[in-house]
Amino acid sequence: MSTVTKVFVVLLVVFSIAFTMMTVAIAARTPRWREVASAYEEHAKVADANLRQLIASNAAELASVRDTIKAQMDRVAKLESEAQKLRNDLAQANAKLEQVTAEKSSAEAISRGLLAQLEVSEAQRAEYRKQRTELENSNVELTRRNIDLNERVNEQTAQLAVLLAEKRQFEQQINILRSENERLAQAARQVSGGMVAEDVSGAAMAGVEALTPVAATPVRGKVLEVAGNLVTISVGSADGVKSDMVFVIHRDGQYVADVKISVVDPNQAAGRVVQKSSDPQPGDQVTDALTLATRRG
Repeated sequence: MSTVTKVFVVLLVVFSIAFTMMTVAIAARTPRWREVASAYEEHAKVADANLRQLIASNAAELASVRDTIKAQMDRVAKLESEAQKLRNDLAQANAKLEQVTAEKSSAEAISRGLLAQLEVSEAQRAEYRKQRTELENSNVELTRRNIDLNERVNEQTAQLAVLLAEKRQFEQQINILRSENERLAQAARQVSGGMVAEDVSGAAMAGVEALTPVAATPVRGKVLEVAGNLVTISVGSADGVKSDMVFVIHRDGQYVADVKISVVDPNQAAGRVVQKSSDPQPGDQVTDALTLATRRG
């Protein structure tokens, strides 16, 4: 029931009471006032009963309204509590938003710093790449110059080897001339003394004959390596050794073997044993057959 209805009911009750009293007063002045009073009394009782019923109904409605108001107040309190919770959540969300905003600003600042460092690194990388290119070009130039120098060194080395070979040839020619001079001097002494002196080394190797004495000048050396029937000696083309020359191997003045040369290098030669009295060994002396024949004659 609304407030206007309640006010209307109260006014109706008041007016009813006032009308009843007025009716009683008027009826008292009439001749049949008792009947009228009785009738009005009945009407008053009915009105009072209706009023009491209406009051009870209004009280029930008022209690219901109060219960509704209380429920609404509880709901309002609950809504206010929820609103306060939402306000607290909103405050926390705002705080988090501010924190996230601050972190975002910090991250953006860090990102800008990293971008600046990246630009500096890119610049340094470009500079390093430039320096690397320059170094590579310089390395290419140095490599080319090194190749040129190596070629010159090889050329100079070859020329030096040729000069050393010529020097050895000259020394061998000098030794040959000295040996020839000594031989002639000895022959002159033998003629003047009326007898021939015996060559000690020739006597030690009596009965030795070279297979093919083809050496034009005396060549002497030693055995470097022995591999079965193959012998490597320490003299080569720079000393006048030629292919198919025969060298005599001797040890302590005793004949060991004859070697026929088949491979000739500038500083060493190799050949096969064609005749022997014992196995050759590294360190044995070698002499070309022509020198031995000359000494023996």
